[in-house]
Amino acid sequence: MRYVLFATAGHVDHGKTSLIKSLTGTDTDRLPEEKKRGLSIDIGFAYLDFPRIGVRLELIDVPGHERYIKNAVAGLSSVEGLLLVVDAGEGVMPQTVEHVKVAVALGVRRGVAVLTKIDRVDEELLEIAREELREFLRKEDLDFPIVPVSVKEGEGLDELKGRLEEVLMGVDEAKVERPLRVFVDSSFVVRGYGTVLRGSCVEGRVREGDRVVVEPLGVWARVRKLQNHGVFVKEAVAGERVALNLPEVEASAVERGFWVLEPDSYERSSVLLIGSDGHLRPGKLYTFFMGMREVRGRLGSVGEGVYTLRTMGDVVVRRGDRFIVLNPEGRFLGGGEVLHPKPRVLKKRFIKSHLRSLKECFEAYVLLEEGGEGLTPSFLRKLTGRLPSENVLKKEGIRIGERYYSKIFVERLRERLETLLRQEIVKRSYGVERAWLCEKLSVKEELLSFLLSLVRGFVRVGEYIVEEGSEDIYRNPEVKKVIELMGGGFREERELLGAGVSKEVLSLLVRRRLIHRLGDYLLLPDESLKVYIKKLRELGDEFGVKEAKDRLGLSRKYLIPLLEYLDYLGLTRREGNTRRWLR
Repeated sequence: MRYVLFATAGHVDHGKTSLIKSLTGTDTDRLPEEKKRGLSIDIGFAYLDFPRIGVRLELIDVPGHERYIKNAVAGLSSVEGLLLVVDAGEGVMPQTVEHVKVAVALGVRRGVAVLTKIDRVDEELLEIAREELREFLRKEDLDFPIVPVSVKEGEGLDELKGRLEEVLMGVDEAKVERPLRVFVDSSFVVRGYGTVLRGSCVEGRVREGDRVVVEPLGVWARVRKLQNHGVFVKEAVAGERVALNLPEVEASAVERGFWVLEPDSYERSSVLLIGSDGHLRPGKLYTFFMGMREVRGRLGSVGEGVYTLRTMGDVVVRRGDRFIVLNPEGRFLGGGEVLHPKPRVLKKRFIKSHLRSLKECFEAYVLLEEGGEGLTPSFLRKLTGRLPSENVLKKEGIRIGERYYSKIFVERLRERLETLLRQEIVKRSYGVERAWLCEKLSVKEELLSFLLSLVRGFVRVGEYIVEEGSEDIYRNPEVKKVIELMGGGFREERELLGAGVSKEVLSLLVRRRLIHRLGDYLLLPDESLKVYIKKLRELGDEFGVKEAKDRLGLSRKYLIPLLEYLDYLGLTRREGNTRRWLR
């Protein structure tokens, strides 16, 4: 079965709660004060099943009185659609307008409009109400079917269910595959079970036995039991109302608006980049609803409707999340969208320079922002709730190891590295330390190695970078170490590597002919090779193996590779049991 969350919307006393009771049999006015006063104060919950299409519609009944706008915003924050309720006798009223504007600001675009109490009006007045409602919806760019209903007479309820079914068929299941997010609206203790957190599962799925985190408390817990509307279940998914039994959590520490999340799937933050068209004033304190979480925060203007937001308390949001803004008096001002849940760079100049990427290609923006730190797909998933596009990452970035780096950033860094090397190599001709370069460029060793592969004319000598043709290479500490270890004679490569000499140093010295590689594993300093050649020339135009052995005092282990190397160099040629000098 699929689950979809809808909320009621509409002015006080327009019949929202009565309509839900007629549809579901559930009275969502559960508080004693609500019963006494005959109006909804807090949000209530019910459900309606559509077996033919395999959908359960989870309904959140929000209060219509203007004094309870915060409760209404909390109820609307997690839904996919609206059940917009308008009294046919009164028409569109202030809270009708406000609820719809809140819903639209939160990105809600689907729903059904209901004209209630039609048993109290004649046909002419009903048609006027219908036309007024249709015009209002048109202005808000909402394409809702309008269904006249009389709860008292039972008229129109079947048509309403049919219209709801049509709308529900268009809701996709994509949110089920995202990391778990539950918006918590209440917490309490049940004897024998402990703490229970109740809320709306807006993304992902949760199973009995799963480990979860309650934020912003940062408390880890294991799900002992799960319920949906009082029935024990093994799993809950996006769109479902759920009660989570979490014994490790202190119920009194949990507030409305907290989150239950999949571990390692999010970033907690108190500084965001947001977009808003609510004509907000930088520096002023506003109330923001991030999901059901009410937080206060101040804005800093970046430009083009983009702001930095510093909240008084941590939030857990993702890119693309919608939010609501209220003024200090609790009046609705507008909405907005989270552009970046946890920006690393807050310099106004940087953000303004890359506004297009921030709005249109988040991967490119974060690649630039992460700079030398590099970006992992798992970090992007925390910011967006989705795995990033590999095509976009490959287009905008370069993969080095497990991280991606911005192509633009890498090219700038390559130019800076080349300039730095040419400046520093003059001061220290024996080479520039790799550790110093990493610190100077603020990059990791992995990225530095990649950058060095792009720079021509320089080579690695152990922990140093030197000019490829430098005549001062003997001054390099790494080269000095190799020469000392060689001791003027034959050495096996594994001996030197075991003593801490790097392969890069040996390869460079071999290329520069400062050391010679004889066979697969023997190494010999150039000075020693010249001495051996001089002694062998003293034997005349040709010589045998025994004569060479006696003259050089070498065992066959070293002599044979040496003689074969002279053949390879073209100095000698083997003729039977003797060798003849060619030059």
